[in-house]
Amino acid sequence: MEILLKKGKEKKIKNFYLWVFKDEIENIEQLKDKPAQIVDVKSSSGEFLGRAFLNPKSHIVARILTLEDEKINSDFFKRRIKDAIERRKKLKIKSNAVRLIHAEADFLPGLIVDKFGNYLVLQTRIAGIENFKHEIVSILTDVVKTSGIYERSDMESRKEEGLEITSGELYGYVPRYVEIEENGLKFLVDLHYGQKTGFYLDQRDNRKKVQGLINKGDKVLDLFCYSGAFSIYCASAGAMVIGVDSDRSATDLARENAKLNNVSDKVKFLTADAFETIEEMANSGEKFDLVIIDPPAMTKTKKGAESVKWAFYKLALNALKMLDPGAKLVISSCAYHISLELLQEAIRFSANDLGKRLRVIDITFQPEDHPWVLQMPETLYLKTIYLEVLK
Repeated sequence: MEILLKKGKEKKIKNFYLWVFKDEIENIEQLKDKPAQIVDVKSSSGEFLGRAFLNPKSHIVARILTLEDEKINSDFFKRRIKDAIERRKKLKIKSNAVRLIHAEADFLPGLIVDKFGNYLVLQTRIAGIENFKHEIVSILTDVVKTSGIYERSDMESRKEEGLEITSGELYGYVPRYVEIEENGLKFLVDLHYGQKTGFYLDQRDNRKKVQGLINKGDKVLDLFCYSGAFSIYCASAGAMVIGVDSDRSATDLARENAKLNNVSDKVKFLTADAFETIEEMANSGEKFDLVIIDPPAMTKTKKGAESVKWAFYKLALNALKMLDPGAKLVISSCAYHISLELLQEAIRFSANDLGKRLRVIDITFQPEDHPWVLQMPETLYLKTIYLEVLK
């Protein structure tokens, strides 16, 4: 079985873009009823370009695994997994929680593996990688010293791949809550039911950076606080913090994390809608020295980007009402379809409407254990803007 690309579509593959879409395939009619499998990708002239996962049910019909003419088997995955883990060993991450495998950016499309202490959490997001799940679990237990592996393949996107949503133990015993350490702080992580794989490992560097902005006695508002990590970093630096999240299980866990780090007297967690809460606070004349806005991905599609831009506008507008000159605003977006330019535009519109001038302190992206590939823009998703109010 092979995929034949339309004339000219081989260029992007040769330039290391590794996704193939339906409208780029010459023989798509011959493939549309085929099950998920491994196929060769060839140019219109028959030149071998690579070997890929095929899934005609997905809008990404093929995800290229290798540009070489090599077998895709257990040995192949073992090499790729070992390479990804070896790269992490060279990183100077002050935590026992780290992303070991980051899908396409580690040349293992559809596979996510996070390490939390002695436990691993695994996600298989596409049918191709699902077919090798048992081999991958066996490889992980051989390569990594782990007490257990828990599957969190519970994302809605699996349905497009023709896969069921699933979670549960794949190896050993995995408790629901695991304590991790990060930059001298401790956090309980809900591996079974927590958001993403249990914790936002990709915000590790930003948490440390935000902590460095704090002066003792600062007032901080942390919106979409989840299990309280940003709040606790700020409180540990001497700030008084209000954290807001609509998920009661998250705010309950946040309170436990505050106790774990002896900052319960400095943090108050509210179970409430962040949009409503910030508007009420802004209208009541509240003031803060720092506002952190870190919502979950509010869109998974390009069509939703414009409405999300205005959601960010509203959040930034109300935040800026509560920030006097010298105060700071930190805004993150983890949605690929919300570009840095779109996020900046939303903030700029809100600042202009209030007559406030903002200085950009910094712009950051995802940390090095969540790598991204220059030739694949889709691998860059996390953007964070640090701003100071000048007027």
